[in-house]
Amino acid sequence: MASGNLLKELQRRNVIRMAGLYLVGAWLVTQVAATLLPVFEAPGWVMKALVGLLAVGFLVALVISWVFELTPDGLKRDGDVEVTQAIAPQTARRMDRMLLMVMALALGYFAVDKFVLASGRVAGMPAPVAAASKATTATATATATTPEVEVAAASALGIAVLPFDNLSPDPDNAFFAGGIHEEVLTRLSRINDLRVISRTSMENIAREHLPLPEIGRRLGVSHVLEGSVRRAGNQVRITAQLIEAASDKHIWAENYDRPLDDVFAIQTEIALAIAGQLEIALSPALQGVLAQRYTNNAQAYDLYLRAIAERRVQRYSDGFRAMVALLEPAIKLDPNFLQARVALVEAYGRMVWFRADLDGSFEVKAGLLLADIVRRWPGTSESRMAQAQFDYTVQEDYAAALAQFQVIEAERPNDVLVVSYVGASLRRLDRFAEQLVVARRAVLLDPEDQTAQAELVLALTSNGLADEAIALAEENLRRWPELSYSHFQAAETKLELRGERAPLLALNKIDLVGAPGPMLALVAVASFADGDIDGAVATLDNAGKTLSGWEANWLLAAQAELLLLAGRDAEARPLVRRAYAAARQLMQDERAASEEFHIRRFAQAAWMAALADEPEAARALAAKATAGRGPAQESQRVGALALSRMHRWLGNPDAAWETLKPVAGHPVSLSNGRLRGLKPYYDALYGESAGYRAYMAALEAH
Repeated sequence: MASGNLLKELQRRNVIRMAGLYLVGAWLVTQVAATLLPVFEAPGWVMKALVGLLAVGFLVALVISWVFELTPDGLKRDGDVEVTQAIAPQTARRMDRMLLMVMALALGYFAVDKFVLASGRVAGMPAPVAAASKATTATATATATTPEVEVAAASALGIAVLPFDNLSPDPDNAFFAGGIHEEVLTRLSRINDLRVISRTSMENIAREHLPLPEIGRRLGVSHVLEGSVRRAGNQVRITAQLIEAASDKHIWAENYDRPLDDVFAIQTEIALAIAGQLEIALSPALQGVLAQRYTNNAQAYDLYLRAIAERRVQRYSDGFRAMVALLEPAIKLDPNFLQARVALVEAYGRMVWFRADLDGSFEVKAGLLLADIVRRWPGTSESRMAQAQFDYTVQEDYAAALAQFQVIEAERPNDVLVVSYVGASLRRLDRFAEQLVVARRAVLLDPEDQTAQAELVLALTSNGLADEAIALAEENLRRWPELSYSHFQAAETKLELRGERAPLLALNKIDLVGAPGPMLALVAVASFADGDIDGAVATLDNAGKTLSGWEANWLLAAQAELLLLAGRDAEARPLVRRAYAAARQLMQDERAASEEFHIRRFAQAAWMAALADEPEAARALAAKATAGRGPAQESQRVGALALSRMHRWLGNPDAAWETLKPVAGHPVSLSNGRLRGLKPYYDALYGESAGYRAYMAALEAH
C-alpha cells in the first residue's frame, strides 16, 4: 500500500517525467559533445567532466522535482503550495511534450549516425582500394597455369596513420616520436580486418599537407589517425585522434599523460580503442599480442628505436653497421629484449649479405644469436622472423626463408616489410607470377613508396607485361625524378622488354655518382655497344672512385675487359693485374678457402684470373665455384655469367656459350631484350661460338 502511495506521489510531483526527460536529454548532449569536442581538440578530461556533471545533475534534478513545485509565482516547496495554486497537471502536460520533442531529436540523431554516416564509412570506401583489389584478382586469373596464389582482397576498413608530431622540447627526440608512430602501426598491422598503410607512404604523403578527405581518396582508406608526442624527462604525453576520412569527422580522441614506462600500454590502448571505434572484434590471443611489452628498460628501448630509425635510411652496409652499434648495448641492458635481438639478427645478416663480413664474425654472431632466440622463445612469431632473416641474408636459402615469411605474413598481413620479403624471395626463386600478386599487394599497403612501386615494375617486367611495366616505370620517374634509380629503371625496362638501348645511353647526361655498380656497369656496356669505348671506360672509372671493396674491384675488372674487347690491350693489362691481385687479397680476407664462401665470389675471381692470363688459377677457382655453397638459383645464375666469361678468356668460345646458354632468355639474369639491345657487346664476347650465333639468329627471326 505504501509503495502504491509513493508511486502516485512520484507521478503527482512529476519526478518520473523529470527523470525520463533528463536521461534522454543527457544522452543527446553526450553524443553531440563526442562529435564536437575533438574538432576543437579538447583534452580528454573535458568529456569525462561533462559526464560527471550530468550524473550529479541527474540526482539534483530528481531532488528538486520532489521537493519543489512550479507555481505561477515560481518554485515553492511542495508542502507550502495550496491546492488552488498547484499547476502540477499543466506542468506534466508540458513535460510530456518536451519529452516527445527530445526523444524525436535523439532518435533522429541515432538514425543519421547509424544508417547514413555508418553506411558512408563502408559504402564510401575510396576507389583506389577496389581498383587495386580488382587488379590483383585479375593478375591471379591471368596466371592460372601457375600454382594457385592466394590473393588478399583489400579490406573495406583501412587506416592511414600520419607521422606523429614531435612536440618535445629537445629536437633530438624526433626519433622517439617516429618510433612511437612505427610501434602504433606495428600493433595495428596485426589486425587482420584492417588495412594499414605503411609508414613510408605516410611520411611521403604528409609532406604534401593534403586535406584528410583527399588523403583518404588517394590512399583508399576509410580513416586517418593523427597524433603527437611530447617527451620531457621521464614523462610522455601522447595525443591521438581518429578521423573519418570522407567526412573529416573526428570520431575519437584521447590524451595520455603517463610516465615513460607506460609507453607500451599507451600504444596498446590506442590500437584497442581504434578497433573498438571501427567495431572490429579481437580474439583474446590477438589482444594479448597487442598488449605485448617489449622491455622494462627505457634506455634499451631508446637504443632500439634509434636502430629502427637507422634501418630506414638507405645506407646499405653502413646503415646496418650503425644498427649493430645500437642494438648490441641494448640487449646487454636487457637480455630479454626479444625484438631487439631479432633486429640484431637482421643487422648481422645484412652485413653478410652486403659482403661486408670480411672476417666472418657477423655470420658467427648471427648464428649464435638465432640459436639462442629459437631456444628461449620457440614457436613465436619473433623466432620465426629471426630464422627467416638468417635464411635469407646469411644462408641465401630463399626457399626456406619464403616458407617462414609466409607463415609470418599470415599473422601480420599488414606488415609491408614481411610482404616485401615474400615478394623478394619469390623473385629470387623465379616464381614470377606469384611475385606479381605479392608486389601488387605491397603497393596497396605502401602506395606512396618508390621502392614498392619499383618492385612492381620488376615483377611486371619478369612477367613480360611490357606496356604496363614501361608505363609504371615512366610514372615513377615523373614522381621521383631526383632518384637516379628512377631514371635507370625507366631506361632498363625498355631495354629488357623492347631491346631499346638509347634510353640507357641518355643516362650518361645525368649524375650517376654513388649509384650501385651493376647499374653503372649496364650503362657502360650500352656505351660500348654503341661504339663509345672511351665513354664506357670513363663511366666505370668514375664509378670505381666512389665505391670500395669487392664491388669497386669488380668494376675495375669490367673496365679492363671492355678495353680488351676493344683491342686496347696495353691499357687493359695494368688494370687486369690490379684487379686480380686485389681479388686474391679480398678472397684471403673473406676466408675464400672455406666452404662457406659464396659461389659468385669464386666464379668472379675465376673470371679475373682468366683476364690476367692465369689459366690454372682460373680453373681451380671455377672448380670451387661449382662445388661450393649456392642453394639459390640466383647465385647459380651469377656464377654462370662469370664462368662463361672465364671460358671466353681462356680461349674456349663454345664452352663459354654453353655455360651461358642456361640463363639466356631469363627475364632477370639475361633477357632476350638485353641480348638484342646490347648485341655488339655480346657479339664481342661470344661471337666466335656457333651456338651463340644460332641463338641470336633465331632471336632475330622472331
